[in-house]
Amino acid sequence: MRHLDGQLAAWGPGWAEVQLPTAPPQGNLVGTVHGAIVTAAADAAFEVACNSWGRVAVATSITVFFTAPAALGTVLTATATEVSRGRRTASYRIDVVDDAGALVAWVQALAHRTSRWHLGAARWPHDWRERY
Repeated sequence: MRHLDGQLAAWGPGWAEVQLPTAPPQGNLVGTVHGAIVTAAADAAFEVACNSWGRVAVATSITVFFTAPAALGTVLTATATEVSRGRRTASYRIDVVDDAGALVAWVQALAHRTSRWHLGAARWPHDWRERY
């Protein structure tokens, strides 16, 4: 996100919000924001949300549904929300909206939750590790 001037706006256990400003170099052939940029915003929010419990999680699938074009110059906001979480998998819905709040895309994503912990297991309380 740093290379795209995006930022993590907020996050908590099971959710995250990313904001990404857009500019003409991120345009497509028809003059709107390229789908890869929309997808990058969604993926960044997903990455934070699925790793927010402390366990290392990686994407296994991401399906993007584009619903409207985003104008160049808009700030995209991608909000990832956990739908379900088990010991090994977790699913998320990510909505990407433009400055006016119009839905640009929604994403269905699945994460594989590993047995590893960010910063090492010893840094997390035993009760937390058992529960999450």
